[in-house]
Amino acid sequence: MNVREDVVVCITLFVCLLLLQCGTVSSVKPAGAGNKSFVLSAGGPVAPVYDMEIPLPYSVLRYRLGLEGNTDLHVGIHPTMALFGNLGVDAGITRHFARSLGLRPGFSAGFALYGFYDFGEVGHMRFYPELSVLFTYDILNSRHVLYGGAQSMIQFSEPYVVPAFMLGSEISLGRRYALTLETRWYAPFESGDDRVVDFTLTPFGRGALGFVLGFGYQL
Repeated sequence: MNVREDVVVCITLFVCLLLLQCGTVSSVKPAGAGNKSFVLSAGGPVAPVYDMEIPLPYSVLRYRLGLEGNTDLHVGIHPTMALFGNLGVDAGITRHFARSLGLRPGFSAGFALYGFYDFGEVGHMRFYPELSVLFTYDILNSRHVLYGGAQSMIQFSEPYVVPAFMLGSEISLGRRYALTLETRWYAPFESGDDRVVDFTLTPFGRGALGFVLGFGYQL
């Protein structure tokens, strides 16, 4: 493995272990009872990769199932981690408490559990719970959705909470397809300096700004 490949590995692992809010939001609007879909998303904080400043190419593939009208279940795998000999998975549930109505936003909350296993170190497995809240606005008869909110990873050493704020849009591309565009401010309460990775966009010198793109297909 050459020096550049080592850099990519370090970047990927650093983002995954310290900024676990990976991929796009798992459930922007209710899937509907019995409905199933896959969402592939990729992106992350903007940083130099191979002399280019781009969102880190961290990917997540999720399967989503509508349990009933307002509750969704999701499970996911993390392909980028697998390329470097690490298993990354997540599972969670989202409850949609209210839909957007006029000026009133919709509201949902979710819980997820992330697990990571390093195949190079026997028994080296870590679990991290995550909480999320989301506010949504329906556009064009709910075909498109604007949303904003926050996710927070919880870990068992300092910093105990690593939040990420987000703004995004889910755009319907027909009956089965959807595109999600999302901007995230990772770790906004931590200094953006003196990091292992030289993040390019650090608003007010705090955390790192990134972008994530998702593509969904309903079965």
